[in-house]
Amino acid sequence: MRQTFHPAMFLGTVIVLCTAWLWARPPEPVVQTFARGGARPAVVERTSITLDTTILERYAGQYAGRGGFTVDLTLKDGKLLGQVPGTIPFELGATSETEFFIKGMGYEVEFDVDDDGTVRGFAASTEFGLIEVKRVR
Repeated sequence: MRQTFHPAMFLGTVIVLCTAWLWARPPEPVVQTFARGGARPAVVERTSITLDTTILERYAGQYAGRGGFTVDLTLKDGKLLGQVPGTIPFELGATSETEFFIKGMGYEVEFDVDDDGTVRGFAASTEFGLIEVKRVR
């Protein structure tokens, strides 16, 4: 007569062995677990330069991208603020006349400006890739 294991006995043994193995191995640090192999780098707040309000005024307006994505840039108290509908406003810091970064996030933004000073749009490099938008008004 052939001896067989009942499926419940087999599965119970596998579960006990896996539990014992997980319990016996050394724990991984929480930071490595979340970052998958290393700690996430901290966002280093970059220094921004102060631009004249006449330069910042030309960037204020509404910009549209693919899929109905819109960004409204406004000038308030000498600061260039942006807002995507449904999110909180963010501040843009200038590194040059056409290059900015989003404070607190580290995303870089470069405006597309004609030779006559007309702003056509901007491109933002994010963790999701390059996002390009055109100026609508």
